[in-house]
Amino acid sequence: MNAGSWRRISEGNQQKAVLAVDFDSTARPEAGFRQFAALLKPDREIWQTTQPDAADRELLSAETYLQGWRELPEGVRGHVDTVMGYCVGGVFAAALADAIAKEQGTRPALLLFDPEPVDQMSLYRDFKKAVDTMSILSEEEREGYIGEARALCETEGEGFDSLALQVIKLYETTAGVAFERLEFDEETSEDLLGLFRSYVSYLFAARQLSPEESWATAGALTSAQSSPGAPHALWERSFPVGTEEMLSNPDVAEATHRFLQERGA
Repeated sequence: MNAGSWRRISEGNQQKAVLAVDFDSTARPEAGFRQFAALLKPDREIWQTTQPDAADRELLSAETYLQGWRELPEGVRGHVDTVMGYCVGGVFAAALADAIAKEQGTRPALLLFDPEPVDQMSLYRDFKKAVDTMSILSEEEREGYIGEARALCETEGEGFDSLALQVIKLYETTAGVAFERLEFDEETSEDLLGLFRSYVSYLFAARQLSPEESWATAGALTSAQSSPGAPHALWERSFPVGTEEMLSNPDVAEATHRFLQERGA
């Protein structure tokens, strides 16, 4: 079921719903909340954010994302108990919890998974992650494009909006070479380019938010390497897994179940 800016990923008690903020894509290597919801017990009413349609064409503001996500679907009209966020999603989750607190009179709990604020090198890391999968390119080609992205992102004084647009342009060039060799049709190529543009828009919007004050009230479940945002949390519990496994790990799911259970959700 899809309701505007939200997609239901688990059905349960609609009076104590849980919201999950993440950039969901079947192309990503990291596990997502849809997998995670299946591990939680018992069934809970969980809704996950979807991305604005225009994000695959332009950089959108944080307010544009939050405006859509504040329009809660009917399934969560009763009470939002907890807002969860994975990685950069934790930035938006903090702002969303603040907005919901004003609307419903009580503040939802905030649970973060490897929370990560956005900086210029976030663009580099995600560009590199995407290009590393392009095995159709030679190692020398990949290293060249990745090096160019790193140089861009390490530039001092570069505005984030300008930098984001430059990284998108570089990705379009890089992916264009790979897609041509793979003989992708125009529609497939555009879908994949749009996905990257949408993710950069997501980072661009998150960059405009300051979640630290709200993170100070949150719990953080983190991977073995912890995360840049975790020190801001009220408490942290770490697990001996990589960040890509956080939302597919039974121990993380059990810890989340206990957290929600203690709240009666």
